[in-house]
Amino acid sequence: MISVTVFNQIQADQIRPEDLLPHRPPMLLIDRLVDYTPGLSVEAETIVKPDNMFFQGHFPGEPILPGIVLVEMMFQACGIFGRLEALNLVDADSAQAGVYRPRSGRAIKIDNMTFNQPVLPNDRVTIRAVFDHKLLNFSVFKARVDIDGRGLAAKGTVTVLINS
Repeated sequence: MISVTVFNQIQADQIRPEDLLPHRPPMLLIDRLVDYTPGLSVEAETIVKPDNMFFQGHFPGEPILPGIVLVEMMFQACGIFGRLEALNLVDADSAQAGVYRPRSGRAIKIDNMTFNQPVLPNDRVTIRAVFDHKLLNFSVFKARVDIDGRGLAAKGTVTVLINS
């Protein structure tokens, strides 16, 4: 867990995704947090390693990261955003003494997703999620994955549910 005091004293790139997400390898798909703008957006990064488990069957001899993995990266970035937003709202004087306790969430919806080019072994990808709007406990994001040096890999709208 991350305390509010510690959070306020560190930069985004010092926060480990595993401190904010319930995912663990091999399903933790984000290596590091690059930027977080409260109420607005989150940016994360990962390097797609050649031994990635998804390359074993997609496709042998011609590995391409499956598009649904890019979508999961987007959902994980949204999860990081939601947890950082919750951390910003914790009252340091509350009974919780400023300690953030993560809430559970889940992927709800994918809209208008387009895949522009394949993600290959050793690609460095940036995942960006921009908060669009909220309805009840549902948060909607415009999200994209860009390949370093090659441009847009995928973009679309994703909706997540954060349980109270």
